[in-house]
Amino acid sequence: MTELAKESSTVNHGLISQPEFIPDQPGYYHTTVMDLSWGALISVAQKFDTVVLLDQPQSEWSHWKCFQATFKLMQKLEELDQATVFRTNKNVKKLEYWSNLVFKENKSFCIYPWINYHQKGKNLHLCSRSSIPVAAADTVQSWTTDKNYNRVRTKMLQGEQLPDHCSFCYDQYEKQGIESYRQFETMDWVAKLDLDTVDDLDKIQHPHFYEIHTGNNCNIKCRGCTPAFSAPIGREIKKFNIITPSFKETVSVSAIDKINIDTLHEKTSVYFQGGEPTIMPEVLNFLKQCIEKNKTDFFLTMATNGVKFSDNFLETISHFSNTNFSFSLDGYKRVNDYWRSGSSWNKVIDNLKLLQSQGHAISINTVPGIYNVTNLHQLFEFLDQELPFTTVYIQLNWWPWQSALNHPLKDLVIESMQKCMQTSIYHSNGKSCKSGIDSIYAHYTNDPKCNLKDLKDFFDYNDQLDRVRGTKLADYIPELELARNYIK
Repeated sequence: MTELAKESSTVNHGLISQPEFIPDQPGYYHTTVMDLSWGALISVAQKFDTVVLLDQPQSEWSHWKCFQATFKLMQKLEELDQATVFRTNKNVKKLEYWSNLVFKENKSFCIYPWINYHQKGKNLHLCSRSSIPVAAADTVQSWTTDKNYNRVRTKMLQGEQLPDHCSFCYDQYEKQGIESYRQFETMDWVAKLDLDTVDDLDKIQHPHFYEIHTGNNCNIKCRGCTPAFSAPIGREIKKFNIITPSFKETVSVSAIDKINIDTLHEKTSVYFQGGEPTIMPEVLNFLKQCIEKNKTDFFLTMATNGVKFSDNFLETISHFSNTNFSFSLDGYKRVNDYWRSGSSWNKVIDNLKLLQSQGHAISINTVPGIYNVTNLHQLFEFLDQELPFTTVYIQLNWWPWQSALNHPLKDLVIESMQKCMQTSIYHSNGKSCKSGIDSIYAHYTNDPKCNLKDLKDFFDYNDQLDRVRGTKLADYIPELELARNYIK
């Protein structure tokens, strides 16, 4: 930056590290996505005539994610009509190539068939959201030459959409204007693997991403969950004869022993989802095997409710240097504890900060639905104050009876979304964060009609849960209780 300033016969005034910064002298200043949150960077950028991305190769960045996130930030500033200099850079050419491919030229292409090993029962699927198998697990002898995977890969490269496998991303995200897994994960992985073009896909000889569903062993009972992911919910339904909406999923477990530990390295990832992976002996055993084989530099990530971490678990993960724990938070304080029955907000936040203090990365996964779509701003405002650098991932609740898009009090939803938009977290570099909020806002500003049958199904099911759990909706989310008047 100092050299750039000299070339322009001006001065480099140094690092910007405070979001309230106001430039008071002409010249150059510098900052990074590690020094300011996305929202703060967007705000600070608007105080300058031009924002320049330095043209240094990805290898010179501290981490591939920083490089990729900065590129996406520059795209966002460009969309906001901020004067930028980055399109002529050599270092962005490959990311521009993939961005154009994924978002504009090929609405089918997804990186997963080349890198993702995801097993449901005896079958392999493209990802955890795909319900149609690609092949039986015991028939895949070679990752690169398997005819079933190559059939999918060929169709994607030709731009042929695969609704049997990929309708979740096509229909529930992209058609709603929400950034999908296909788009977000592809851009992450091409940067991580340093892929220049689709020709580089031929170099991939084994899975780089193991997406492992560890079963339904869990320690809480989320109201948006099903027996497939929480055994306590299944037991509760059976014990109290609860009449449920249609739950189509069945419990399926990915075999952890299918992970080839010997091939794990700094550019591979293992993702555990449950249930609650942190309480599962098989997850702990796998991690200890990795330690024994000195294979601890891969990206270890897992979803967690954050309710409790054993000393054994904490000691074990301390051996892994590249980690992320995705904490599920579905509301602020009492809203979260009501939806996520068995959770305790204060304890979860304490555990989150404990993992952070031990050097583990933290992200937040939140599911907008009927419970929180009128109060989601409270969570965003809390994160803004307490965890401004935290990445927030959004997954909309698509169950018809709990949908984020079927609340009758649309004015409250609009108000909450507007308040979310005023936070820095709204600009988080997490999948679907901004686009998810924008989609909900657009839906409710278009004067939607509430499906009263689905609303009645919600109250019928939730009332049963309240009776057996000794809770009352009105005590936790009073504005949602008011929605009952629409079905009387």
